[in-house]
Amino acid sequence: MSRLTSLGYVVVRGSLDEWTRFATETFGAQPAPAAAGELRLRLDEYAYRILVEDGEPAGSGSLVALGFTVPDAAALAGLETHLASRGITVREDEERRARRGVGGLRVFSDTEGNTIEAVHGLPRADTPFTSPLGVRFVTGDLGVGHAFMNSSGDAREAAEFYQRELGFKLSDTISMAELGVDGNGYFLHCNPRHHSIGFGRGIGPVPGIDHLMLEVSDFSTVGRLMSRINDDPDHVIVSLGEHTNDHMTSFYVTTPSGFQMEIGCDGVVVDDDTWQVAHYEAISSWGHKYIAADA
Repeated sequence: MSRLTSLGYVVVRGSLDEWTRFATETFGAQPAPAAAGELRLRLDEYAYRILVEDGEPAGSGSLVALGFTVPDAAALAGLETHLASRGITVREDEERRARRGVGGLRVFSDTEGNTIEAVHGLPRADTPFTSPLGVRFVTGDLGVGHAFMNSSGDAREAAEFYQRELGFKLSDTISMAELGVDGNGYFLHCNPRHHSIGFGRGIGPVPGIDHLMLEVSDFSTVGRLMSRINDDPDHVIVSLGEHTNDHMTSFYVTTPSGFQMEIGCDGVVVDDDTWQVAHYEAISSWGHKYIAADA
């Protein structure tokens, strides 16, 4: 059983003005009240799912933290005890806890150096969620979506940390050969969403976040959002397609921070009683072609 229950939120660095425009005009998130120097973006009934801290965009290096949820204070204490027993440094951060508005928070790093915030009591908003573009996101207990990470070393070792220390389960693997990269991509789940995190070595030039996936309610919404993007100022960097492993029909757009956002629908869910881990030689069944920025 996973010690973490979902990818509850992500924290990235970038231009608040550009992210506000991107959220409201491109993918339909709702800006919410936030402290100075911060932008909170809502996708559902929670107070935020994406946090943007004002700063210079740095592509894959723009990730500040991955926020994973646990059920309650007892589970958070149990996670801290377990990680400490394994020689992993875990710390409380009261200032960060207050800023996030959560009931409890512990901070540690994975083997890639990515900052993990384990939290309970993710705050709910006082008002109903209203997407400026009429988008319904697939979140709830499945979390915000998934993060796929560029690994600085052996992606398998990064994946094994999440399995061994955090109780994630391997969904499947995909050969990265078509991207000119040795080794496999590893896709891991902590709830029925096919994967909440994945790792692949050297997919991007800088270790960190390659893309954040947001799932929407239907294919019509995917098409409608894609049709809004006309290369000024946003750019579809990967065309519409369907992945072999999670069957997500999606496209990818470059965020104001320089990493990618995947917007898709109809991702498969995992039933651990019947799921069988598989390996795929191709990343996509169809589509998903790279589009140069000057195309």
